[in-house]
Amino acid sequence: MRSVLIALFAVTAGGVAGRADDIQVVPMLSNAETWERLPPATAGSGQPLPPWARALAGPLPKTTAALLPLDFVHRTGGPLDPKLRAALRWAVADLNKSAYGKATAEADARRAGLTDVARGGGRTPADTLALQFARDMTANPSGVTDAQFAELVKAFDQKKAAAMVLLTAYANFQDRLFACLGTTGEPLPPLEVVFAPGGLATETTPAPTPPKPALPKPDGSGKIAGADAWAAEGYDALQKKLADQKGRATRLPVPTREQVAAGLPAGYKTALGVVWNRVVLGYAPELAMPWETVLRTSGGEQSGKVDRLFNISLFWVTTKAIDCPYCMGHCEMNWEVAGLTPPDIAERSKSLASGDWSSFPPAQRRAFAFARKLTETPAAVGPSDVAGLVTDFGPGQAAVLAFQAARNNYMTRISNGFQLTLEKDNVFFEYYGLTPPAKPGR
Repeated sequence: MRSVLIALFAVTAGGVAGRADDIQVVPMLSNAETWERLPPATAGSGQPLPPWARALAGPLPKTTAALLPLDFVHRTGGPLDPKLRAALRWAVADLNKSAYGKATAEADARRAGLTDVARGGGRTPADTLALQFARDMTANPSGVTDAQFAELVKAFDQKKAAAMVLLTAYANFQDRLFACLGTTGEPLPPLEVVFAPGGLATETTPAPTPPKPALPKPDGSGKIAGADAWAAEGYDALQKKLADQKGRATRLPVPTREQVAAGLPAGYKTALGVVWNRVVLGYAPELAMPWETVLRTSGGEQSGKVDRLFNISLFWVTTKAIDCPYCMGHCEMNWEVAGLTPPDIAERSKSLASGDWSSFPPAQRRAFAFARKLTETPAAVGPSDVAGLVTDFGPGQAAVLAFQAARNNYMTRISNGFQLTLEKDNVFFEYYGLTPPAKPGR
């Protein structure tokens, strides 16, 4: 099978082409070539790989490897009935207009004995609630209500409701990744593969300390599309949302550190001060731990390839586009870990929240616009959009940015689905194993 889209790793003889139209279309890696790039596997090596893996493995082989077990567990594991699981995946792909996502769900549904996946997993009242939840988590995740989530828990249980949050988040991430890669063709059955110890990351990569140049004042030259709508909710309103999120109750009881630690494998290290970690690892560890492996592996593979302040800013754009105060608060925490002061953080947030992005370099502005488009209208993203990233940043950085922009749509949906309580202290010093700076008066 050959890709009909860009290739994130397409390079001309003289380097990256100067215009998006010049970026050549290249074939995907062969199955054998892809396995050569992936880390060594102790089980499952040599099997036919899905087209998205053969495209992504060129620029990000370790990240691709980490995604394979994650895909397997979401298509075969967890507490949900296989028919309902396929129906939920189909509902998300249908709204995202992801042909490959729908085809994958249809194939999984047939294997589970569900012949009409568009009708859902049996259309019981509980199925209807679950399918509506999946659609709402796709179209308007911040609009899901506490009452709606409580109904879901009542119809199923806490663990199954949590699994639905993780499944719909994963499906939305995956559909956007498919859009970036131009994934087409016949989907393969779930692929079970085990990689040798050391192939995938087990610990977080220490946060690099980037240079911290001051942002120039906006000059009006960077007005964005839909500037008035984007800027309608300004910095002060967003800060109030962050403050409110700190007092908001998470939709499921948050397990204690001790409760979560007791259920983790011996020696597994994670930052249990993070409410996110305690909820996903407490209620759906079989789905959450493979995702954490993806984060740790991709973090190590991407380290140093994209400016950290810019990468966090890219995430911030998604948090505003999707209305996720929890993740927006985490962006501020990560800026602090990167060395920004509170005035620096406020300045950057105000610039991103405005309708004029002229404080940022033109290439970064276009990347922000890409992340916003991928979040709001994934079906409208095509090869020319990703080719623009290649033109601006080169193939390697473009691959990272496209993956990150898709990944951020997972993170925000987890946060909105559970309506996680925003931590009052910066939990990312713990996440990266760093000592937080002493607070005045202590």
